[in-house]
Amino acid sequence: MPKLRDAYGNSKSSGYTIDFFELTAPGAKSALLASPFFSTYDPIERLTRRGCEVKLIVRLCSVTTPAVIAKALADPLVTLRYFTSREFHAKLYIVDDQALVGSANLTAAGLMSNREISIVVRKDRDAAFDELPGLFELYWEKAGAMSGEILAAYQTAFRHIGNPREEAEFEQRLTKLVGKVDPPSAMAGSEVMSRRRSFLEQLRRKYDEQVIPAFQEVRDIMSESGLRRAEFAGGDIEIELNRFLGWTRLLHAPGDVWKESALADRAGRRERTLSYLRNWVEVGDTKAGDMYYAEEEFGNIARLRDGLSSIQAIQSMDYDQIFDTLCGCHAFYDMLRFVSGGLPGLKADFGRRNTLSEIQDTLIYLIHGGGLMLERAYDCIFDEKWKLGRFGENCVMELVGWMTPNRPPVNGRTLKALRFIGHDIAQ
Repeated sequence: MPKLRDAYGNSKSSGYTIDFFELTAPGAKSALLASPFFSTYDPIERLTRRGCEVKLIVRLCSVTTPAVIAKALADPLVTLRYFTSREFHAKLYIVDDQALVGSANLTAAGLMSNREISIVVRKDRDAAFDELPGLFELYWEKAGAMSGEILAAYQTAFRHIGNPREEAEFEQRLTKLVGKVDPPSAMAGSEVMSRRRSFLEQLRRKYDEQVIPAFQEVRDIMSESGLRRAEFAGGDIEIELNRFLGWTRLLHAPGDVWKESALADRAGRRERTLSYLRNWVEVGDTKAGDMYYAEEEFGNIARLRDGLSSIQAIQSMDYDQIFDTLCGCHAFYDMLRFVSGGLPGLKADFGRRNTLSEIQDTLIYLIHGGGLMLERAYDCIFDEKWKLGRFGENCVMELVGWMTPNRPPVNGRTLKALRFIGHDIAQ
């Protein structure tokens, strides 16, 4: 078994950079990796196939391929962030208590054939090691959160860039599609991030790095285990998943019980999820204080998806029709708790707070507007021009989930249920 070297130069005599990942992977718990160029998944796979959790920062550029970004985004053990600026040059690879610092990028050439120099730094031997995780975190906090939407925009830029060596043109085109994401300056406190970008990044990190992977994990367990109720058989699994999480919150984690549940690792979360799924399929009545039975839920979601399917469909509805359609969102229907007079009271209250044209304009912008969906969602939550009274973050994000492929319907109940199961999700 080869031993870890103190330096790598990509030759038979000096060893190859890829060897660092192979030799540190066995037993590794976490890795912090930063590389501007990223075009091979080999080093990441060597870590994650052994159960190592990876934080990865890359630069979106003509060398970093959308295909390898897609692999990282699909790997449940990888959290990926990015910069768009050519100023990002750091090549830093920390695996548990050992680090590799040098010139090699995460490319086939950088790991195997280019004449690179990279030095191994060890926690138990080198005082400099203690500085490296903090430097990585400095970049991590300023990097953008990768998502399926950002990847789609990146694929568009990648297809239309022309000469792949024209990095300035690539960066300019990419900035128009996904915005500019610069690395921090070496001088502490010199970087400036706009208030909008700061809050938008918080939203991306919450939903794209925490919530979506958590939903996917529970969905996979439900699908693989076959623990599904008969009344949902053959239907959209998202509908049963949403109902299961809402039921778990109401039945097993009422009040503040969800807050008291300890966080769990992947194995622990799976055990908890399977336990509640078994209860879910065995229990006679799943309503448990929730709004709808399964047969009503299918109709509610169908009405949402059909009624809001196009700009023309939204414009054709009167207030009563729009209100009835929006009641398919649990988070909106839950607003009954804050008004008197039941459903008629909520209808009157929502109408007092918002005109029909304001509701239509916001729904058209949120569901059918241009640009990135999460940016439009942010505007509908925080921007006075777009946000509606009695239709806050949970309403917006649940509606986005029902209307957008690959983005789950999220509301307060589902978030609390995921936290109760053991996922580390900000509320």
